[in-house]
Amino acid sequence: MSSSTAPLDHFAFPYDSDEQYVTTLVAHVGAALGRGDGVVVATSPRRVGLLREALGDAAADVLFLPDHEWYTAPGRTIAGWVRVLAASAARGHTFTRLVGEVRFGEPDAHRRWIRYESAVNAALAGAAADLLCPYDTRTLPPDVLTSSYRTHPCLHDGTPRPSPRYTPPQALLREIPEPPIAAPGPPTVRLPVDATVAGLRETLRTRAQREGWLGEQRLEELVLALSEITTNGVRHGGGLRGLSVWVTDRSVVCEVTDGGGAPLDPLAGYLPPRRGAIGGMGLWLVRQVCDAVEIVAAGGVTRVRFAVDR
Repeated sequence: MSSSTAPLDHFAFPYDSDEQYVTTLVAHVGAALGRGDGVVVATSPRRVGLLREALGDAAADVLFLPDHEWYTAPGRTIAGWVRVLAASAARGHTFTRLVGEVRFGEPDAHRRWIRYESAVNAALAGAAADLLCPYDTRTLPPDVLTSSYRTHPCLHDGTPRPSPRYTPPQALLREIPEPPIAAPGPPTVRLPVDATVAGLRETLRTRAQREGWLGEQRLEELVLALSEITTNGVRHGGGLRGLSVWVTDRSVVCEVTDGGGAPLDPLAGYLPPRRGAIGGMGLWLVRQVCDAVEIVAAGGVTRVRFAVDR
């Protein structure tokens, strides 16, 4: 990644037919291939098939990523783009053209992915890349379609142009908070935080292993997230106050509260840590290993709730 802060050329591409999709993307991708740029496309298997057929032999020079594996959590996706760009540069490409068709999923996930579309402008600022995001106007709901004009500084329907409704990430993420993570009923575990961070980790790991909350890899990811959040609370939050854990059919949800409560940077955890910088790695890792993260600071208390799917 470059140290530059040049804005990312990030396009929303609304389309209403397969023909429009293929015509626009083949021209967009073909221009990049003709310059020798790297090209990476994340979309559904059906649309990959359409593009492969239309591109012919040139499709061999495109890296296709299946959307159901790529769009699992915003933090993972952003970190994935960072790795993809590094790999493209290592292969000798001086510029990389990205195409990413977000899987917005169920309504309760829409806000999470709208925030991602905003945050990626800051996360990839300065990269030797551009990013075009197709939006299928036939199937996507109005809230998602409307948001695309605010999360993308540029529009593209064959002719690139500025979006007059674009809202910078800092402002939009403050306006649209992270969706709440449901934790029904009383916690499965509630612990006062009067132990060391290491003690909390071992208490959680032992209980989870005994009761079979998660498989081994997912448990280690949960413990890593807990360690990063509690360490951050000790260093910056004015003292930890408590840990609560809910085990649901779908996920294990943890909530850590501390005595912070100061307004947080809305981009916390979305931006790759700068080389040589002190701090910033903790939430960056948490947003990658967790399936959902919610941070609320109010009334002198910061509450971080995070979920790992079972």
